[in-house]
Amino acid sequence: MPHAVQYNEFGSVDVLRFAEVAALAPSTGQVAVAVKAAGLNPFDFKLRSGVIPMPVEFPRVVGSDFAGVVTAVADDATYADGSSIAVGDEVLGWIDSGSWREEAVVGASSMARKPAQLSWELAGGLTTAALTAQACIDLMKPAQGDTVVVGAAAGAVGIVFCQLAVAAGARVIGTASQGNHEFLRSIGVEPATYGEGLAQRLRSLTPNGITFVQDNWGREFIDIALEIGVPSEKICTIVDHKATAELGLSNPGRYERSSATVEAFACKVAAGEIVLPIERTFALNQFREAFELLEARHVRGKIILLP
Repeated sequence: MPHAVQYNEFGSVDVLRFAEVAALAPSTGQVAVAVKAAGLNPFDFKLRSGVIPMPVEFPRVVGSDFAGVVTAVADDATYADGSSIAVGDEVLGWIDSGSWREEAVVGASSMARKPAQLSWELAGGLTTAALTAQACIDLMKPAQGDTVVVGAAAGAVGIVFCQLAVAAGARVIGTASQGNHEFLRSIGVEPATYGEGLAQRLRSLTPNGITFVQDNWGREFIDIALEIGVPSEKICTIVDHKATAELGLSNPGRYERSSATVEAFACKVAAGEIVLPIERTFALNQFREAFELLEARHVRGKIILLP
């Protein structure tokens, strides 16, 4: 029987189990996939720990992002453009029922073709970071001449967001630890060290003001943005939903996920037009170490599980 990482209650990493699960057959509009790589996102930690108040059916398999090989195709399962899906196709996308598993059943509308040049690791961790960054870009609309400050710029969403904003012509300043400064410069971002004194550093860097702020860190960074005079509606956060309601911040909300957008990003990453580093890979049964690394909040790019 195939294996998956799942949990039966909210809590710490101790609630996770590497368990055998039933093999599933695809029904109408679905395909079966042998999973080659699966990403880890902050959302997965928040959902597992119960921080996000949303209904969960237990047992819950961890994860959403995946990449793999199609092993079976049911009726009416096609790509977004209507073309046929075939056994052996290499694909990527998201799985609502959890991606940290060796075998999966996926809705055809939730996956896209994987470019041959794109590694399994990048393909397996791309979807959520790309779609979230794009949703924030679509909401805030950076343009030529704008000055944008990005909190946690070396995280996966931050990295993709920064590159999209730079491509739009904006000046982008990103907060990160000193060890990530050289990397941020390599993608066109001006680094600013987070921590004590950040407000003053940002004031010095932006004498003509800030167009908007993209927060990928949380309340500490939001408060700094407010302290230096950024209007609340010009702060977009994907982290602190309580602060969004309390302070009137901007937020992309439950944006529509698009397999066509995933495929477009996959092609850009494969071509080297967008960079997304892999911090580390783990075997599927090393789920504890993967979560511990994520929850330490010092990850550049993505953590990937390899079933």
